[in-house]
Amino acid sequence: MASKLIFDPQFDPVRRRLHIRYTGFWTIVDALAVAESFRKVLNETGAARRDFTLLDDLRDWPVQSQEVLEVTKTFPDLVRNAPITRNAMIIPQALLRLQVGRTLYDLPNCSVFETLEEADRWLAEVEPSSR
Repeated sequence: MASKLIFDPQFDPVRRRLHIRYTGFWTIVDALAVAESFRKVLNETGAARRDFTLLDDLRDWPVQSQEVLEVTKTFPDLVRNAPITRNAMIIPQALLRLQVGRTLYDLPNCSVFETLEEADRWLAEVEPSSR
């Protein structure tokens, strides 16, 4: 049986953009594994404290259980500790925007968008290939 892909980080070294796709309904085990993977990828991407942008793509991520949300509440702290210049989140679903929005308090340089195009334009304003 093939494993499901629920967390897919891709780094573009030219734009210095980390694009992470989140998919599927997670179990608590999934959430804990993703939290560790998220920590690792942020550390690797921000090695040598080189700035980068972060695009969190939640277009294929459904509303999650409260148990999973408790784990994801740690994500903003990880983002705060990384050298991220801007963090764009694509969250087209209103209910999910509300659910995720509760974890984004005091997160600097973070904005939520409904489309990839909007998020891309906003991040491109500060990315090296766009200057």
